[in-house]
Amino acid sequence: MSHAVLRGIANKAQIYLDGILETLLLSKHENDINISLSEILLHCMNANRSGIFMINGSTNEYISNEEILKMAIPIARALITKGYSGKHVMVILRNDQYMAAVYYGLIFSGAIPILIDPNSTDYEFTHFNALIGPKIIFCEQKKVADITEILGKCINKPEIVVADCNAINKFTENVSSNIDKFRITHVNVEIPVLMLPTSGSTGLPKAAILSHGALIAQLPTLWTHHSRFPRPTNIAMLVSTAQWMTHTSLMLACPVYQTTLLMTPTPNIDCLLKMIRQHKPTWALLGPTFANTLATAASTDDLASLETVLTTGAKPGPDIMKSLKRKLPQNVNLCNGYGTTETHGFITIPDKDTPFESNGKILNIFEYKLCNESGEEVGQNEHGQLYLRSELCMLQGYYKNIKAYEECLSNDGWWKTGDIFYQNNDGTMFFVERQKFWFKYLNYQISPEELEAVIGSVAGVKECVVVETDKGPAAGVVKQPNYDISENDINNIVNSTLSEYKRLRGGIAFVTSLPRTHSGKLHRADCRSYINKVLGCLE
Repeated sequence: MSHAVLRGIANKAQIYLDGILETLLLSKHENDINISLSEILLHCMNANRSGIFMINGSTNEYISNEEILKMAIPIARALITKGYSGKHVMVILRNDQYMAAVYYGLIFSGAIPILIDPNSTDYEFTHFNALIGPKIIFCEQKKVADITEILGKCINKPEIVVADCNAINKFTENVSSNIDKFRITHVNVEIPVLMLPTSGSTGLPKAAILSHGALIAQLPTLWTHHSRFPRPTNIAMLVSTAQWMTHTSLMLACPVYQTTLLMTPTPNIDCLLKMIRQHKPTWALLGPTFANTLATAASTDDLASLETVLTTGAKPGPDIMKSLKRKLPQNVNLCNGYGTTETHGFITIPDKDTPFESNGKILNIFEYKLCNESGEEVGQNEHGQLYLRSELCMLQGYYKNIKAYEECLSNDGWWKTGDIFYQNNDGTMFFVERQKFWFKYLNYQISPEELEAVIGSVAGVKECVVVETDKGPAAGVVKQPNYDISENDINNIVNSTLSEYKRLRGGIAFVTSLPRTHSGKLHRADCRSYINKVLGCLE
């Protein structure tokens, strides 16, 4: 059985990784059986130095693995020399070769980066600077003035390094540039590799601690249903920025499996379409919002090179999937996967025959069950919260937040995802809603997402959120331009569709926008405060 399998048999992607691990083990001392993620990445990039690591979609530069190593290894040496191994580092960068060099340099050095959204607010930056206490910040030039000003009011004042050619050369000027003699010294698979911010949709953002061993177990998952190795696909398009788990999944898996990354620091739709037309990616991972935008803006010719399109991040509507399917080649694998930061990546990757409304089967690196509110396992075709267990790839914890971590564990040690699914007779999973967003009214459980789906079906509703108030459920609604929607329009459909206790007794607030997290999701806690305040002013 493969090292990364808990149930069933290994797939070809896992078997390929086993071969890499065996090669690395043969190069070690007899009693040393630990292999770190850093060693795997360095080995694979060295073994394929002439291979194209990435294409910068903005500049059209082709960057080889050797060129990335020539930047990353001096960064690693400089970090080690300066005593940053094992210390926290903050990264606020967009997608280009300098971001990649910093990313791998940090991993090679043993420093522990926290990867922050380049568009993060002052509040979010201040929060993570205080929480993590980074010793150094890598950022782009245009962020320096803002960061310096904020740090002037903070207790923790890290060193700031701009991630461009000149600044990196200065940062590494006193260390060797020889890439042949560099060796990884930290090999404990249980130690942290990096930290990612969680969405903070129901409270302050947390920092999830990700480990070597868990990220190694997730390396094959993107290629679960592929059969050609190495290079299961030619060019994978990276759209997400560094704070997303999907970004780390691609940054780690692509060099190991010799797949070229296509990325750009300016991910607006016009730049992305130009990039797609010129460089013709074969594989793409999209969030629902961008999937919708692409389905609207792209032509069939634009998307003709794609062989696999994996959506994730939230449940896309069937209309989005159908619209995107019409633009894609006939034999493309268009599917909706499911994963979390807490599992270091994906939990399901659907195969080509999986229907749009399903997320596929749970990957073989997890044990799982679906449970009711009492923690009792439910049967097939019954709704239940997804519980996961894995000695391979579960979260180590949230940094300085033991309480939040323990709240997600059952009494017998299962990870409670907070997501409701059901599975059919062959074990295929169907996402229903997020239980962690539920609230009670008159002792009834209210699902905001259920109400939001009904409200969202009203013509002219651009987006909406349902929140808890003292009087019952309430809604915040953003209208589409040039639409005239009344409270009666919304109440009529809710009252005629859902049970009596789900009616919007707390009221309806028409607003221009809704609060969001750093990752673009609705910030549920802030939405609740905002809508309650607006409705209070209307009384």
